[in-house]
Amino acid sequence: MRSKPNVRELADEQVNDEARLWENFKQGDKSAYASFYSKYSSLLFRYGCKVTQDREMVKDCMHDLFTELWKNKATLGSPASVKNYLVKSLRNKLIREIAKQAKFVDEEGVPETHLGIVSSPELQMVNSQAKSEQERQLIAALRKLTNRQKEIIFLLYYNNLTPAEVASIMSISVRTIYNTTFSAIQLLKGEMAIIVILALCKDCI
Repeated sequence: MRSKPNVRELADEQVNDEARLWENFKQGDKSAYASFYSKYSSLLFRYGCKVTQDREMVKDCMHDLFTELWKNKATLGSPASVKNYLVKSLRNKLIREIAKQAKFVDEEGVPETHLGIVSSPELQMVNSQAKSEQERQLIAALRKLTNRQKEIIFLLYYNNLTPAEVASIMSISVRTIYNTTFSAIQLLKGEMAIIVILALCKDCI
């Protein structure tokens, strides 16, 4: 009797299934193309809204991304992770669009007022309704983080990406990911217990 597959085997199977689906998409399978949109569009929109407050820009860039994917499907490579490929592609599109519209671009290549989870409906709701003292303390602490720290935390903890995957998406080194995450967590720990931080961050950034 064959034993049940372990977590590693299930993960490998999912990767293989997605790789086959990607190859089908490249060959013109519209259902495969639609499945990627259905699976990742929500994640991409949420991530895009962390990069910029301009929701229409996010929608336009997502539309352009998927349009270009279909148009260029036959010449695309085979990414190790479709999710990471899509997130990085959207990020690059948004950065180019923000830079195009901005008169001033900061040292990281993106206007400081746009990139880095500057605001969100959740944050505005917490401010307007004056929720618990812990939430207010966390929001105050999050405002002290740099744009890069906020984006890395979002990708690491709430999209379950590895440091190597985040480094690839943001085009920076893995060491930078570790150093930036450490400094961000240290800053937040100065405000409240780390368990509380991780429990509340998801709803506040």
